Amino acid sequence: MSGQNAVRSPSGWRRYRLLWVGGLLVALVCLAALCAPWVTPYSPYDLDVADMLQAPSATHWLGTDEIGRDVLSRTVFAARISLQVGLVAVAVGLFGGLLIGVVAGYWGGLLDLALMRAMELLFSFPAILLAIVLMAVLGTSILNAMVAIGIIFIPGFARLARVSTQKVLRQSYIDAARTIGMADARILQREILPNVMTPLLVEAMTAFAYAVILESSLSFLGLGAQPPEPSWGNMLSTGRGFMAQAPWLAIVPGAALFVGVLGFNLLGDGLRDFFDPRMKD
Repeated sequence: MSGQNAVRSPSGWRRYRLLWVGGLLVALVCLAALCAPWVTPYSPYDLDVADMLQAPSATHWLGTDEIGRDVLSRTVFAARISLQVGLVAVAVGLFGGLLIGVVAGYWGGLLDLALMRAMELLFSFPAILLAIVLMAVLGTSILNAMVAIGIIFIPGFARLARVSTQKVLRQSYIDAARTIGMADARILQREILPNVMTPLLVEAMTAFAYAVILESSLSFLGLGAQPPEPSWGNMLSTGRGFMAQAPWLAIVPGAALFVGVLGFNLLGDGLRDFFDPRMKD
């Protein structure tokens, strides 16, 4: 029997390998972004017309772009934009969705109906289309891109917060808290929010990856980070015009985007497995 249990019970590494791999990739991206001024060989804004469209070499490890800027430096600095947009957008979506979802789930009734119908209306629009519409209303800037992406995330977080709140309300300790006369605000603070936050934080990792994709899409279309500010999206937009003569201009930011999105997706899946009680058996 013990031998069978040993076979069925994977080691910590095997059980949470998604968490480890995702965490490692995310750590590498975050470390590169935080240390960008010290780990990059050149400024991402320096022009050198004499070295434009230079292939990867000992001087420029990942080559140069159409006006001689170092591709490695711009790719690393672009990670900062993606992380900033992800943090702000997920924060806006998380706190907005948490507020709406908890209020709707806790008080229910017509308030729940009205809030959830509004969220479903917002959720019905394709994300990139809604982002473009919001950017058209707010204006073209990286700050507005953060806000627009955050608004897109609110319905998803709100629905998850509402469902989690309703699950908590069915627990016996909520009835006990109401029996002793605990106020609604105190119940929300002490009993509801701590139990609702875990699934929301897990979902935030997946939302972070999606925020990076949306920011890159908006920058690709010219609605996000504006030149000369480096962004994986606008670097891809520029690089697509030079695929025949300088393919590294699109391959390098595309690979960076792939690694970043993969890392946050794996981290989200790993956290979901970690907090799943069934995985602990």
